[in-house]
Amino acid sequence: MKKLVRFSFSRFSESYDREAVLQKESAKILVEFGGKLEGKGVDLGCGTGFLYRYSDWKNVVGVDISKDMVQFYSRFNRRAVVADMEQLSLKDSSFDFAVSNFSLHWTDLEKSFSEVRRVLKPEGVFLFSIPVGGSLSAVEEILGNTQFDFLCVPEILQLLKEKGFNIKEFFVEELKKEFKDGYSLLMHLHRTGVTVNPEKKLLSEKRKIVEKFKSYNKPAVLNFKTLFVYSCL
Repeated sequence: MKKLVRFSFSRFSESYDREAVLQKESAKILVEFGGKLEGKGVDLGCGTGFLYRYSDWKNVVGVDISKDMVQFYSRFNRRAVVADMEQLSLKDSSFDFAVSNFSLHWTDLEKSFSEVRRVLKPEGVFLFSIPVGGSLSAVEEILGNTQFDFLCVPEILQLLKEKGFNIKEFFVEELKKEFKDGYSLLMHLHRTGVTVNPEKKLLSEKRKIVEKFKSYNKPAVLNFKTLFVYSCL
């Protein structure tokens, strides 16, 4: 999975920055939700830098598993490193806050939450957004079966508590974008680094997937049910 994520996002940093409208919307909501965060921060799964560009959180280190994403992010903030958020090359208790927008679902949450706890100072803030169950429903409809294993809200919150975080506030908001047909939706997913049904590797199977999207000749709504959480140690 890590190799797939690294490969997908390394190919599409330019198109991701242009096309990822729902991720941008999520970043703007998260920035408003977080308000004024003081001190030194780390942006986990920083991507092309939506959080950095939309916020006043400028004393921040960007972290992403994709070298290409980090290079793009460095156009705005040179303090950026290529790293896996499940195993951060950062010192213990070195940050006042950690933020993450639309990235944690690509990781093992238990490992990522443990690493966030490790690098945060006592009373440090952890602010994040993550898509949850009920997302990508149009894709599941087109393919004819469930393809995505997003966690549900209670699972995420419980794991966060188990890792020692105090949940101050949370809410779920559904983000949507309509496309004229299934193929337009598929191309958008492709340009934003989302791999549909990655376990099917044979070319013939991939062609069948594309044909399903091409045959969906009505409006297709991309949706992400997104959990926003403000927590602290």
